[in-house]
Amino acid sequence: MGAVEKKLKEMELEYVRAIVEEGGIYVEQLFFHDPDGFMIEICNCDNLPVIPLAGEMPRSCSRLNLQHMQRQQIQQVVQQ
Repeated sequence: MGAVEKKLKEMELEYVRAIVEEGGIYVEQLFFHDPDGFMIEICNCDNLPVIPLAGEMPRSCSRLNLQHMQRQQIQQVVQQ
């Protein structure tokens, strides 16, 4: 995210930076427009879980996040 923000500054492109939180997961976002006027969003999606369609175990783009999610799932099973 830092490298993208640095490049946007070097290119003197206007952008908006945001941090959103949902369910304890924080995601950084950068929004800007390309030369044709289309809005582009860049985010650190490693923090986002990959939500299964049905009956699958949740996955993640990040190994660290995956390990955290697996521990949470084990704790939920143990508590039941």
